[in-house]
Amino acid sequence: MGDAYYQYFRTRPSEVVERYESLFIDRNPTGATVLELGCGNGLPMTAKLIDKFEVTAVDVSQKQIARARKNAPGARYLCADMSTLALPEAAFDGIGALYSIIHVPREHHAELFHSIFSWLKPGGLFVATLNSSAEESHLEEDWFGAPMYWSSYGADTYRKLVAQVGFTLESDRVEVSDDPEIAGEKEIHL
Repeated sequence: MGDAYYQYFRTRPSEVVERYESLFIDRNPTGATVLELGCGNGLPMTAKLIDKFEVTAVDVSQKQIARARKNAPGARYLCADMSTLALPEAAFDGIGALYSIIHVPREHHAELFHSIFSWLKPGGLFVATLNSSAEESHLEEDWFGAPMYWSSYGADTYRKLVAQVGFTLESDRVEVSDDPEIAGEKEIHL
């Protein structure tokens, strides 16, 4: 599934994806410690990050971690479930989670946001892609050749959850996040 997903979505990222990747890269100083939650095969995000930062990259899939090590050597890789991950407090200048939290059961999201907030240094930047509509759980049996799970709250609930943890929202735009030229149903995220 990893290779098929990469070919379809990440070889030609949308303007929205590139905007948030650039925001994350530009807002963190050279040499910063950053955490990427859901690194997949390491392309393109991890590969971009290792050029400028000290990177810790996490993914739940051992196969994706193995690919990421080849595609973006130089990061510290952890094969782990982000919802149960234990990391030191105030360890990272920035944390990115593009298209990954949406695959964690939503009942774990509040605690995950709390953990992310604790892992950030004061004033640190958290950039994430979240679903804009609520769906307790959805399992697609054949998503690029493998089963895939989604779970989410709606945009208003996410705004409340991150604020309750202590984050200051700088941007919380709901927008089409995939390539507008791709036919079919559009991905709309917060």
